[in-house]
Amino acid sequence: MEANALVFRCDDTPVENIIEHVIKNGPRMEASEARVIRAAQAVEGEVWSPQLPAFDAWASRGGSVATAAKDALEGVAADERGVADEAGLPFGTDGDLLVVGSLGMGITDEAREKLIRQAVQKRGDVSEHDVPVRGTVHLRDALGVRQDPDGYALTLFDLRLLSQACGSADGLVVALPAFVDGIPVVRIAAEAFARRLVQGVGVRLLVVPDTVTSIAEDAFSLLSAQRIHLGRNVRTLGKQPCDVAGVSPRLAHRAFSVEPGNGLYEACEGSLFDDGGRRLLFLASPYGERVDLPAGIECVTDAAFALGCEPPSVVNCSSSLVRVDAKAWDDAVWRCPDDTPARRPLAARGVRLAGASAVEQDGCWYDFDDEGAVLVAGPPPPASVSRRFAQEAALRAAALRGLEAGVSLSRREETVASPETLALPHEVEGCPLVRIGVRALPYAPATLVVPVCVRTIERDNFCRGTRRLVLSEGLQRIGAHCFCSRMLEAPVSVPASVRVVGEGSFEYAVCRLERTGSIVHVSADQLLSCFRDEATEDGVPFDFSCYDELLCSGKNLPDKLGAVLHRLAVPYRLSSRVREVLVAYLRSHEREAQERIARDGDRAMVAALSEAGFIDERTFDRQIELLRARNRTDCVIYLMDRRQKQRASEAAGQAEVPAARDRFAL
Repeated sequence: MEANALVFRCDDTPVENIIEHVIKNGPRMEASEARVIRAAQAVEGEVWSPQLPAFDAWASRGGSVATAAKDALEGVAADERGVADEAGLPFGTDGDLLVVGSLGMGITDEAREKLIRQAVQKRGDVSEHDVPVRGTVHLRDALGVRQDPDGYALTLFDLRLLSQACGSADGLVVALPAFVDGIPVVRIAAEAFARRLVQGVGVRLLVVPDTVTSIAEDAFSLLSAQRIHLGRNVRTLGKQPCDVAGVSPRLAHRAFSVEPGNGLYEACEGSLFDDGGRRLLFLASPYGERVDLPAGIECVTDAAFALGCEPPSVVNCSSSLVRVDAKAWDDAVWRCPDDTPARRPLAARGVRLAGASAVEQDGCWYDFDDEGAVLVAGPPPPASVSRRFAQEAALRAAALRGLEAGVSLSRREETVASPETLALPHEVEGCPLVRIGVRALPYAPATLVVPVCVRTIERDNFCRGTRRLVLSEGLQRIGAHCFCSRMLEAPVSVPASVRVVGEGSFEYAVCRLERTGSIVHVSADQLLSCFRDEATEDGVPFDFSCYDELLCSGKNLPDKLGAVLHRLAVPYRLSSRVREVLVAYLRSHEREAQERIARDGDRAMVAALSEAGFIDERTFDRQIELLRARNRTDCVIYLMDRRQKQRASEAAGQAEVPAARDRFAL
């Protein structure tokens, strides 16, 4: 049997015709053409015990530690050589990383690219379009099977070696062997298509013969196959996750098809189903901006969505959906009818849900309930730094290798850049906006304005990227883990109408509580949050006693000095004991505290620190000079008036008081 019967290239023939031909003429092999691992047998003269086939093979070669080390090094070298061949660069050079400068520290881009060009020229100007040299391939070196009680299991399929026989490494058709010595191949092992065996080879079509009944989990996860055809007798198909960016070469799309007559699995438009079409095993990729899940499915398995490609923004599903195990699209807006059984479990894990009446306006999605409009999802996030970095690397690598084809931008990056300000509307379709839903704003523009009609902001609205936050009076409840961008410009005004703030909110921020006028510094540790998630009698959503303990201990406060100054400036529910501890802390950091007062303090802070005893006769002169240098006239006038009144009071107290007899004398 020739290697071309297993792996060949056929660009002009339609895929359906190739499948029909391969299924009817399944490749048959002799036992001498493959590495056959026999079942374990007892050794003559000893009690039965299974022998290790790997050890037998190693021992037959005169196995030693040196031999094992040599085999390991040869395997590593083969993997590295495959990476270099795929990149079109000399062996041992990681071209992509060098191109973007990640490994090129110490030399300029021009010098690095010059060295790479020289290396390519020495290699013979071989580009990534050059194909391997056609040669003779021994099937025994490329194929391996294991003898099982009911047939053979395919354990080794060296696609890289077999591709050399057909002189191509892209667009190949792979026909898996159906028989070995007349015994059927009934199983495909997980290690059959290991990365070192398939890296750098693109497969147009992989045909699983009708003899195969079981396919192990992850058997095809490392294979760059655009289409996989399952035979009619496949009964067990393990989970087959697909990462289009994690295989080599990168996949543009993947689809499944099933031989007619398979009573368990079926395919429709490239998607794979079982259980009579009620379970979605894989949804054909790539995906558009909006995806409609096939009607009638009840379960979406955890490997149903391909990774490494742009996920959709909106997922439309029918009322039959009961369960969604896949979590790759949790950031999308799931439009489900109200009676869909999957709504409750999806909502429990924070998926953004919308009904059939949801509308899109200015890049945001809004739904409606009995109270009014609800923000379901804000505008999409901008392109990440890593994505822009990868695109630049690919463009420069392509230019260096002389390729004319560039790298197309994703659909989201082709759209207009997101605005710097998001001012949520007061009304949507005539209904007031009353609520911001769960995870509606995981990202937000630099400026976010919440209107007065909003009453509730639910949990997990992180608002990453937001710098300026405007919360209007009328807001009553803020859920847990909201506004955690760590870039909010201080202080963030928390309206007096707010009664509840969940844990972890305003992480690393400085907030002004309008109800008390206090400025508080939120700890970086979410477990040390002092906000109250339940309404209290005084209506203040902050636990000042807990905050005072945090100030005294100083745990995880990014700016303890500023926090102490602000706490003393507005001593709301501040005990005398805590006041003394905080003043003692300021005295231990006296010079820095005085400079901070002159730079950031106001008249109210200066007055409060004077009452607390930090600004006294000893520190008065230096504090006055620092305030004058900052042109803080109001603070200087206050301190001078206070000092004058104190001296006048002291002078009046030191004057002689006439005796009572003298005051009443005639």
